Amino acid sequence: MTIHFVTGNTGKVNSMQKHLEGMTIVVKQIKLALIEPQADSVEEIVISKAQQAFEILKSPLVVEDSSFGIDELNGFPGPYIKYVLQTVGIDGLLRLTSGLSSRRCRFISALAYVNAAGKIKVFSEQGDAGMLAQRIAPTNIQESWSDLWRIFIPNGASKPLSELKGLERDKIWAKWQERSNFGKLGAWLNETGNNGQK
Repeated sequence: MTIHFVTGNTGKVNSMQKHLEGMTIVVKQIKLALIEPQADSVEEIVISKAQQAFEILKSPLVVEDSSFGIDELNGFPGPYIKYVLQTVGIDGLLRLTSGLSSRRCRFISALAYVNAAGKIKVFSEQGDAGMLAQRIAPTNIQESWSDLWRIFIPNGASKPLSELKGLERDKIWAKWQERSNFGKLGAWLNETGNNGQK
């Protein structure tokens, strides 16, 4: 089965492929100029973009989007994280949070799968809370789909996500893989005979 992953972010494609290893699913990246809706939830955003993409492709596809919330800022920037990264960047985000008493934060993501008939299935995931680093990690990795990997320290880790190596990284990756939206999609497709018709 071939699924078009509608994204300009190669890191997200690499992440999806890694989560679906061993399954009979081929992931093909495709870039489309979609309207980015301003919405209060990431679920609303992926549904809108999935509908737009299906009108163009008329074939099975996936749209994924993430928000990023800081607990002490009541979940800000949430679904507006892309705009925040484009304007002030991760260095500006760290300056904004420098006086906070708590640096707890989390990724929230949603994935919309559209089958060949145009029916949409949405998967949502609220990740474990992590911490904002005090400084930006100098390195990045191929799997990274956001600069946030350079300032997000996952729960149970000692360094930002982009700096993790070896067993520490593998342990966190395995934990994420168990309940990621990509993993949920793969399990659901297997249950529905790789066609997502149910």
